[in-house]
Amino acid sequence: MKTASRVMYSIANFFTWIEVLACIAGIVVIPLMMSGIIQNYSGYDNVYLLGMVISLSVVLLFSLLLIGMVRVAKRRGSSAAWDVLFILLGIFGFNIFYILGGFFGLFARD
Repeated sequence: MKTASRVMYSIANFFTWIEVLACIAGIVVIPLMMSGIIQNYSGYDNVYLLGMVISLSVVLLFSLLLIGMVRVAKRRGSSAAWDVLFILLGIFGFNIFYILGGFFGLFARD
């Protein structure tokens, strides 16, 4: 079960990196749309686009912290506290792989 937990965390980290790249792309493209360099075909106001940039920045920060925490947990060896934390963060972030990794890590204990 411990191996399954590590595999689930690795898969979750892969998807979190994709999320990070999408956030970075949005943070770069949306201000270009706001300034008029890229044509704004969406029809949204600049106020709405600014809110999107702020939201993407928060998601980016959360994702980078999550990736860092998984790396620390893997380096130190997983414990029940890390597994419970990743279950909660998986629920909060809607990532089933963090939830499964946490459950597998909890059930791996003797």
